[in-house]
Amino acid sequence: MTKSKTPRIILLVLAIVVIGVIIGLGSLVAGMAIVGLGSGINNGPWLTNLATGSENANPYLRAAIAVFGLLALNPSETMYFSATTDSSGSPLNGNCTYRIEGKAPDARWWSITVYGADGYLIPDSTRYSYSLTDMSPDANGVYTIYLSKAQHSGNWLSLGNESTFHLSLRLYNPGQSVRNNPGTVELPRIIKESCK
Repeated sequence: MTKSKTPRIILLVLAIVVIGVIIGLGSLVAGMAIVGLGSGINNGPWLTNLATGSENANPYLRAAIAVFGLLALNPSETMYFSATTDSSGSPLNGNCTYRIEGKAPDARWWSITVYGADGYLIPDSTRYSYSLTDMSPDANGVYTIYLSKAQHSGNWLSLGNESTFHLSLRLYNPGQSVRNNPGTVELPRIIKESCK
C-alpha cells in the first residue's frame, strides 16, 4: 500500500463510522419519539405506557426512560401518567392559567408535578408539585391545583417563564382498578381558565 492511499482509506473508514453513528442516533431518536414515555394508553389528557418500569419495556422505551424519567418502578409499585394537553385536547401553554381538579385516584399515594419544555423542573419556582399529603379536598372530595405564571391563591404551581410545559401524575401502589383499566379510571381534569 502506498502512502497516498493510506489517508484515503483512513478518511473512508472515518466517514463510514460517522455515517453509522448518525444512522444509529437517528433510529434511537425516532424510536424514542414513537415509543416515548407517554405512548400507549390515553385517558383524557393523560398518557401512560404499561411497559414502563417492567421487563416488557423494549430498548427504545428504556432509552426514553433513561433520558426523561431517570428511574421507573414496576407498574405494580408506580404508574406514570403524563400530559402535554388540557382536557379539551389543546396543547398546554405557559401563557394560560389552568385548573387541575379531581378526586383522589385509586392509589396509596399520588403526586402531580409540572416540568418545563426541557423536561426538567421549572427554574426559580418555589414549588414543583402537590401530593396527597400536601393538600386537602373540598367538601365533595375534589382536589384543586392552579397552574399559571402569575401567583394564584390556593394550591398553586408556577409556570415561570415557560412557553410550554408538561405534567406528570404518579400513582404509587395503584389500586387494581387503575392497573386493570388505566384508560378509563377517573383521573384529574386539566381545565384551561384563561390565556394572556
